[in-house]
Amino acid sequence: MSEEQCDKSVNVDDAKEPLYSRRALGGAAVGAGLASVLLGTNACASETASTATAAATATTKASSVPEGFEGNIAVCTVLTIKKELESAADSVWDRHKKWLKATHGPWGMFTYTVAKNVEFKNPLNPGSKETTGRIIYVIHEVYQDISGLNKHYSESPNGGYVEDFLKICTAEGSSVTVLQGAKVTHSLLPKDCDFPVVINKSEGVEEKYFKK
Repeated sequence: MSEEQCDKSVNVDDAKEPLYSRRALGGAAVGAGLASVLLGTNACASETASTATAAATATTKASSVPEGFEGNIAVCTVLTIKKELESAADSVWDRHKKWLKATHGPWGMFTYTVAKNVEFKNPLNPGSKETTGRIIYVIHEVYQDISGLNKHYSESPNGGYVEDFLKICTAEGSSVTVLQGAKVTHSLLPKDCDFPVVINKSEGVEEKYFKK
C-alpha cells in the first residue's frame, strides 16, 4: 500500500468528499464495512512497522561489524615520573620501539604508540596551565590475540630495556598503571571514518587519504 493510499484511508475529516466520511463510516458499520476500514488502517500501520523493523535490523547488523581494532587485545601503560627521569625514560622507549619493530610482526602486533606530556594539576580543565613537575607517558600496544602479548612478555628480557624500565617504575615519585590483555571495545581507523582523513600533512611528505 502506498503512502498516498494510507493517507486517504485515515482522512475522515476531509471537507470535500473524504474516502470515509463520518456518514459513510456509520453506514459501513451497519453493513459490516467498518472491518474494511480498519483493515486498510492496519495495513498502513503494518507497513510502517515493517519498515521500522527493517531499518532497526540493518542498524544492528551495521553496529555489530567490528571497526578498527575492536575485538583485538591491548596492553596500555600509564607511567608518571619526575622530570629528572624524562631523559632516561625517553631512552627506554627508543629501545623498546626498536625491539618491537624488529621482532613483533610474527607475534601479531598491530600498532604501537607512546605519547607524553607534562602532568597538569587540574587535568579536567584544558585551559589550566599549572603543572606538578612530573611527566606522564601513555604506552599503547594492540595485538591480534592474547598469544602475541604473551610472546611479548616471554621475550621481553631480550629487548634491552626491561631493567631500566623497572628502575624508572620503582623510583621515588613514580607511579605506574597497566591495563593488561584487555579486549578493545571501541576503535576507529581512517578507513572506518565517514570523511576523508589526511595523514602526514607536512612539507616533503605525501598526503595520503583513506576513505570509507
